Amino acid sequence: MKFTFFKKNILIATLGCCLFSCSSDLDFEQVNDFNSQPVFTTNLAYFEVKALDFVVNGTEQPLFSYVSNVDFLNTSFVEENLVKTELYFRIKNTIARAYFYNVTFLDQNNIPIYTITMNVPAYNGTEVLVEKTETFTAANVDILKRTTKMVFSIAMLSGPPLTADSLGRIELSSSITAYFDVK
Repeated sequence: MKFTFFKKNILIATLGCCLFSCSSDLDFEQVNDFNSQPVFTTNLAYFEVKALDFVVNGTEQPLFSYVSNVDFLNTSFVEENLVKTELYFRIKNTIARAYFYNVTFLDQNNIPIYTITMNVPAYNGTEVLVEKTETFTAANVDILKRTTKMVFSIAMLSGPPLTADSLGRIELSSSITAYFDVK
């Protein structure tokens, strides 16, 4: 009998809580005020070229290039929400030659629309490190939105000749940090 009385009291208390609960009007218009500003960072390109890679069939080749597709910059999300980017480049050189390092942005017709140039000094016993950050703001972020490929090229300047036995390397690593404003 006590058990039945206990069940009845629990049932009455539960129903009472349900009948006398609080509620308020919900404002679904708040979704129109939503604003998110995510930031994404990812690797852009990495490669290493050894000194002997500049020698083909015993002949020094002063140019090296690498092409990277960057179609991810041409999505509707990027087109509508990208407000700023920072491209970071780090070049290490242990070859006794100086270099011009270029990053060329190409549009969908493979026409160059922007170029970043960096001077890389010759190795002199201590690893050479060159770092550069290129910032694109609202004034020029459209360059990135139109870019479909990036050409990373190295032009070797004059100096001691390289052979198949030459030591050293030139290494590039780069990243992109993209700032969005999603409304």
